[in-house]
Formats: sequence, C-alpha cells, structure tokens
Amino acid sequence: MIVQERLTRNLGIMSEEDMHKLRNAKIAIAGCGCIGGFSAELLTRIGVGELRIADPDSFDESNINRQCAATFKTIGRNKSEALKEHLLAINPELKITTYSEGVHEENVSDFLHQVDYVIDAIDYFAFPYAVLLHREARQRGIHIITAAAIGFGTTVLAFDPKGMALEEYVGMPMGLTIEQMKGIRFPVSGYAEKLPSYISMEQVTRWIQEKTIPTISVGQALGPGVLVSKMILHILDRKVPSFVPESFQLQFED
Repeated sequence: MIVQERLTRNLGIMSEEDMHKLRNAKIAIAGCGCIGGFSAELLTRIGVGELRIADPDSFDESNINRQCAATFKTIGRNKSEALKEHLLAINPELKITTYSEGVHEENVSDFLHQVDYVIDAIDYFAFPYAVLLHREARQRGIHIITAAAIGFGTTVLAFDPKGMALEEYVGMPMGLTIEQMKGIRFPVSGYAEKLPSYISMEQVTRWIQEKTIPTISVGQALGPGVLVSKMILHILDRKVPSFVPESFQLQFED
C-alpha cells in the first residue's frame, strides 16, 4: 500500500496495514456540533476513508466558542453541510454523506447500513433520538460510543451491542416510543458521579430547565480525543474499550 504524503506521520504509531484498514472503515456520526464535529475532523486527519454525518441544526454565533466548523462564515448554515465542506478541505478524497435532516425513524436504518462504528453526538435535549440510534446499532451488532464535556473535563461511554443497553444504563423502561420518551433526559449522574467544585447540582438543574448548558472548547476537544482514540484502537484490534456500566472520566479540577 502506498501511504499518501498527508498521512506519512502516522507511520511508526500505525502500520501500513493499519492505515489500509482505516481507509476502508465507514463511521457514522450523529450530531455535528461539539463532540461530533471534532471527532469527524480527527477521523479525517487520521485517515478514515468514509463518514456519514447527520445534524438537522444550523450554526449560530453562540456555537463559535466550542464547535469544530462554527465560524462567522458558517452562521446560518446546516451543521452537517458546513462540516462536510470543512472535512473535504482536509481530505478531498473523503467519502462523505450528509443527513441534513438529522437521524430519525425513517432514515436511521439507511444511516447505519454497513457502517463499522457509530458515534452518538446527538444533542442532549434530543435524547429520544439517541435512544433510537442506539437501538438500531444494537440490532445491527454495531458498537456505539459517546462523550460529554463537563467543564474542563470529559466522560466517554462505550456500548457493546451484546452488553448493557442505553435504556438500562440510564434506568428507563425498554421499548418506549419516541413520543413516550419526550421530556426524558440523560441523567447527569450517568456522565459524572462527582461534579467539579465549580458546578453544583442546583446549577445543573437550572441549566437543563433553561436549555442553556455552559460548555467550553477544551472539554469539547478532550471528549473527541479520548473517544476517537478508543474507537480507532478497537477498530485496529489493538485494545477493546471498557463498556458501560464502566466509563472513562477525566477531570482536571475537582
């Protein structure tokens, strides 16, 4: 295999065989804001050959503090379409399909058709669609991984299709419909047993009620860094991640 010049610095950490395997990998990313956007960029730079990205939202100015493709030039543009343009500037040969309507009941099967791994970066307030994504991945026997930024830290959760389901992990009944799940949130305790000292549970409760959760660039960069590392090592058969109920947590201030 001839390794392209843009990927030669990977060699020594990865073999030519590893690079070939990544070039043939197909990853689905639901959500193109913080976790999803930076994960997509890392995957593109490391040499993954095909991505499917989905997001129904558009960039606004408040996204610029933390989201990969958010700039003053992309305000008002669909996140998946703007991210696609950003990624193709890194690798013009990248195979990339956008789902600008997001992931929903009518397209989730197509979104996950023949993919090797799934990243759940769906907005916190769209939790029912994250459950929908997890159910389809589980049915297809595909591993799924997600991350959350908590201030200056992050938590990464990996799900084995033969292991604990998302519903079981968050303590909700199995089999609820999208309509029945409306209003249900991913519990903060599922991401962090202990919050950093600068965040109180009262603050978190208020932020969730107001649907404005403070978040900064470093936490949103740490999550994808850990998430993509765990996923790539798994794809290359070098290290299997710990699956829920175990999690990986990194916090620089307690």
